[in-house]
Amino acid sequence: MIQLGYFYVAGCAFSFGLITTIAKLTYDEGASPQTVVFFRILAGSLMMGVWSVMSHRKNLKKIILKSPRFSNLPFAFLVFVIGFCIAGMSLGYLSSVKYIPVSLSVLLFFTFPFWVLILNYFIDGTVVSRLNFLSFVLAFFGLAICLGPSWEVLDWRGIALVLGGALCSAGMIIGASKATKLVSMTDLVFLSNTVGVIFVGLLLYLTDSFSLSHTIDGWSGIAVICILFIIGQLSLFAAAKSIGSTQTSLILNIEPLVSIGAAIFLLGENLLFSQSLGVAVILLALILPSVPLGRLSFKSSKN
Repeated sequence: MIQLGYFYVAGCAFSFGLITTIAKLTYDEGASPQTVVFFRILAGSLMMGVWSVMSHRKNLKKIILKSPRFSNLPFAFLVFVIGFCIAGMSLGYLSSVKYIPVSLSVLLFFTFPFWVLILNYFIDGTVVSRLNFLSFVLAFFGLAICLGPSWEVLDWRGIALVLGGALCSAGMIIGASKATKLVSMTDLVFLSNTVGVIFVGLLLYLTDSFSLSHTIDGWSGIAVICILFIIGQLSLFAAAKSIGSTQTSLILNIEPLVSIGAAIFLLGENLLFSQSLGVAVILLALILPSVPLGRLSFKSSKN
């Protein structure tokens, strides 16, 4: 029987994949990428904050005051790290396209599943099976076929920014898998996004990059992005809690496939043969661990 966590991560990939395409339409209406990031994180903080206050204000107060610990890390520090990673993930990813091609940026960003493997090894001593590692490599190879990245323009600033964003993405997933064992997902989204929006707000202020859309279509796009972001975050945190950070990061490789599909239906783009081939390789990578020769297994289940 398929675990519920797999449906959570699929919902996350679907939500985040749609954001990529809708964001393109929003940028055309005058909104800057940094402003869109600010509003979507702010929406997560405000909406989940209201939910937390209305549902269990007393519990939230106790959580903040007592600062429970997990793996010898103060909970407040764990929330700080997740919030920082939320901001760093989005800003690093979006800022990198100023220096390197978008296709290369997307490919390098999706090295985050490998960062999850590396961080889990050093944090918990988790070691994946060879078959599982092969599925990670295949998924990355399939993504490379899909995107067909251009290597003509290589700027160390863009590479550093997107790899930093990928590392932040891995940190957010691992942090969420631990923090959701201490607090509800709504509380975690509220607290971590509050930290994240402070970082993004400071950056907008210091760089003077705040740019609003002046059209109804632009604001409609921002509103949809905010809703999808909240759904995606809740689904991501639920998946990390249910099936762990390693499994979650692997299945998130379908996110670019959602973006490709959305671009075809919403933007009228054509599906290329290379994209079809890449999709097939990614799907093979996702089902590979379920073959009888070796299911996903770990020497340590702490992930």
